[in-house]
Amino acid sequence: MRHNEFRQRLDRLQQVLTRGLAYYTVWKNLRLHDPSKVSWSLEEQNEVLGRFRGFITPVTLALLDMTLMEFAKVFDKDPKTASLTNLLAAARQDTTLIPRASAGDVNEISAQLRQSKRIRAELKRMRDQQLAHVDIEPLPVGPIQNTELDKLVDDVKSAFNSLSTAHDGRVVSWEYSLQTADRDTTEVLRVFIEEIKRRQKEHDDEMVGIGLEAIRSQQTHLGRRLENGELRSIKQSYGLTDEEMQRIEEQYGSS
Repeated sequence: MRHNEFRQRLDRLQQVLTRGLAYYTVWKNLRLHDPSKVSWSLEEQNEVLGRFRGFITPVTLALLDMTLMEFAKVFDKDPKTASLTNLLAAARQDTTLIPRASAGDVNEISAQLRQSKRIRAELKRMRDQQLAHVDIEPLPVGPIQNTELDKLVDDVKSAFNSLSTAHDGRVVSWEYSLQTADRDTTEVLRVFIEEIKRRQKEHDDEMVGIGLEAIRSQQTHLGRRLENGELRSIKQSYGLTDEEMQRIEEQYGSS
């Protein structure tokens, strides 16, 4: 492999990694709650996932599938691919491709990646038997822990930058390239949460109005103000929440 071809394959691999990392970033922001990043609670985020599940569930499943597909490409052994596996093998065979490092450095990178052997095997199985084919019965996805995938992601990013630096000194800032995906997904969740709150307020306002109308109607019929027991009966009849009833009592008491 020539020097310029090595760089071209590194650039292609960078594109694969960037896509995979973007998919994973969006997936994590949708499915996992990070109180250090967001202002809403875990319960509020779970409510979003449940309320809009017809959209979010297929989106998150597709994102995870695509994440795993892109990272499976990183370890593809087909000689035509721009995989990390092939680039490491080329660098080990011809150290002139990595003038800023040595074959020993490449071996260290490979050893680090081998620590994720189980999840790499699972990725390969999924690529070969499940995601890459539509003409066979899909096999169940094996259990992939989030911590495992996080470690693999970190190891791959580190390995790529080590190899790129060894080749020509270039380093990729992955965090910078993923800022938009991270920020925009958080903003989408915020919009969903605000919409749920808006709908809930609209519902509460409607129920308060219904409750007040029922109280006034009964008051007109009886020709007097209602007693506490009668107010409680209306609350039960209309399924009013404590908060809705409190608002009703405050408005009724001031009228």
